[in-house]
Amino acid sequence: MFSHSSPEAGTPAQSARLMLAIICGAQFLVVIDAVVLMVAGPALAQALGANERDLQWVFNAYALTFGGLLLLAGRAGDRIGHRRVFTAGALVFALSSLIGAFSQSMAMLIAARGLQGVGSAMLAANSLALLTLHFPAGPSRLRALGLFASSATVGVASGTLLGGLLTNYFGWSSVLLVNVPLGLAMAWATSRTKGQSETEAASAAGLDWAGAATATLGFAALTLGIAEMAAPTPMTLAILAASMVLLGAFVAIERRSAAPLLDLGVLRLRPVAAGNALIFVHSAGPLVMLFFGSLYFQQVRGLQPLETGLLFLPMALASIAGARFAPAAMGRLAPRIIVALGFVLMGVSALILSWLPAAPEPFIAASSVAFAIGGFGSALSFVCLTEAATSSARKGEAGMISGLVNTSLQMGGASVLASTLVIAAVGSSAPLDVHSSAFTAAAAILLAGAAAGFFLLPGKSGRAGA
Repeated sequence: MFSHSSPEAGTPAQSARLMLAIICGAQFLVVIDAVVLMVAGPALAQALGANERDLQWVFNAYALTFGGLLLLAGRAGDRIGHRRVFTAGALVFALSSLIGAFSQSMAMLIAARGLQGVGSAMLAANSLALLTLHFPAGPSRLRALGLFASSATVGVASGTLLGGLLTNYFGWSSVLLVNVPLGLAMAWATSRTKGQSETEAASAAGLDWAGAATATLGFAALTLGIAEMAAPTPMTLAILAASMVLLGAFVAIERRSAAPLLDLGVLRLRPVAAGNALIFVHSAGPLVMLFFGSLYFQQVRGLQPLETGLLFLPMALASIAGARFAPAAMGRLAPRIIVALGFVLMGVSALILSWLPAAPEPFIAASSVAFAIGGFGSALSFVCLTEAATSSARKGEAGMISGLVNTSLQMGGASVLASTLVIAAVGSSAPLDVHSSAFTAAAAILLAGAAAGFFLLPGKSGRAGA
């Protein structure tokens, strides 16, 4: 298990609380930036003369660099210090947001979004590592993970609301411009956290550049291929085939590397392997609710972006409650019970959304109940899964494990969304049928995840070995 003699682990309680606030803020920004431009898309397209294909690349550029660089960013933190890489990531995030806000063309904006994905990868891959280093295993870490999980879910649920508010009153560029002071504040605050020299925590081993190249290109190609699966072409299949070749080469390199980017041995630990596998499918809850719920409210019900964002508030509030409840539950119930319960709640939420009535009045109440149930279950299961996936990290592996968890989350989100888009499009023409099919597919994935969690995760509280 991880030895908490690292400089981060020895910081005073006040510094740990400050670091937790920074980490949660970073997680909120990373998550919200993946969705906040969804609402600003029409205004952005009008301002820069963009078409739907251009807008898709505004999101793809971010996803490609973010998903492709997570493992490298996490391992870089293990090598040169998580605080250093995190601080640099906050600066890159702020700079790229500034460039994006003042973009004069789509090419400039797409490039800025790609750079923003680099900063987000540096933040996300090291935020969870810093959390595990600052908070030893036990109640304090569970409480910290609860806040971390709720910040992510609140970011997803409030992205459309914030995007609508900023776009309506200040224009599309404000969605990016607001990141600049926040990123700079995070970088400054991180440098103020107390602790010994990061050099003492950094590993002397060099980075596995061959593994880094194949992993980055492989995961980037996989992200792009998955994003194109909603409307596949021969090029889509070629990209997916290339990603498989690259990732196969990555595995072969890691097996022979003296200082691997990803120590494949950690996947022999059941909590790590099962936790990451379930994190992969976890996005079938919050992401599908956000994406298809937003389309349903605006396309079928004719609501405005701001009204749509307000309807997601029950999900955000319930996720906070679920994250606060999770640590207490984990002290009394086995991980497999908690995760299965969380997935069942998300599955029930998706089923309710698939049955939304056509009449104008009940849909708001039904949606609010569904989002509340789903938000609670999402946070409850995510806290337990994150603890399971990170609790077996040894000294010098926190960044690697954090990068693996975030890669599972990113790849899972892209895969689940692409899968539900394909399922929803097959045999569905009317808008209500499309949304019903998507939510039904999500419910099936989540209920299967509940069964998998019950059988794969440990039957006792605490960490399990292999």
